[in-house]
Amino acid sequence: MATDCVKGSLVVGAAVAARRLRDRGRISSEALEARLSAEALELLDQKIEVARWYPIAAFCELIKLAWEVDGRSQPSYLERQGAASADWLFDSKRYQQLDFAERSGKVETQTQLIRHARLIATVTGTFYNFLRVDVELEADGLCIYYRNANAFGDPLVHTTVGFMNQVNVRQGSARRWTASRSRREEVRFLMPVPKRLTENA
Repeated sequence: MATDCVKGSLVVGAAVAARRLRDRGRISSEALEARLSAEALELLDQKIEVARWYPIAAFCELIKLAWEVDGRSQPSYLERQGAASADWLFDSKRYQQLDFAERSGKVETQTQLIRHARLIATVTGTFYNFLRVDVELEADGLCIYYRNANAFGDPLVHTTVGFMNQVNVRQGSARRWTASRSRREEVRFLMPVPKRLTENA
């Protein structure tokens, strides 16, 4: 297994999107070969196993390709992809944490807020074998940090924002996440929360 990998449950969508671009004539086979590594090209025509690990670099190439060709490099395109991925995972019933997140009620205390955030962080963290995921309550809101995130490309930051926002939608929350790369190896996801939940943070 390569050092930095991603679960097939995320790779399948990226491979299908890139394959559709090719099969519908949106990008030629020659252009694909020029833009993608041999590893990424292999993913287009192989059966992706959802429980298997795949190289993160090849996955990032596929995400970036669809983003540039189909999404015109708009972050909103990737956020929609992340939201669709969240819906697929909710509906697949593969992750008990997502079932719990959808059924759980409104957060009323700091303890509940942190517990819910850790639950979602454990789900997103299980898709990547190299991230260290931490939840922290800070003065400006609830934060989820992806650390050791050098291989976590910027397009993935946008898809993760879309994923996490769709989790909120499924929970009936109107609150939304934003993200920034605080350092090359660290991504900070922030969701503003009521002041009473950040007291003493």
